[in-house]
Amino acid sequence: MLSEAHERSGMSLRDVAQASDLDPTYVHYILKGARRPQRDVIIALGFAYRLERIEVDEILLLAGLPPLGRSALREYRQHLRKSSATQSHY
Repeated sequence: MLSEAHERSGMSLRDVAQASDLDPTYVHYILKGARRPQRDVIIALGFAYRLERIEVDEILLLAGLPPLGRSALREYRQHLRKSSATQSHY
């Protein structure tokens, strides 16, 4: 999803890196899927790409990380409980 946001933004890797205070090479690796960014990096990239909070929450959830929003956090915790319950049955 971050690579889609990058394409939509029309920003260069340098612009994104500067806006998110990251190294351009690191941003490149993230967008290519070669690096798994931490939560704060995803949030910084979300700001750089001017994403809506719900979009950042979706990316965070897909990465298995807690979202920014309270309602999304509630859904995340419910999802974790369901996943744990499902895995314990196997």
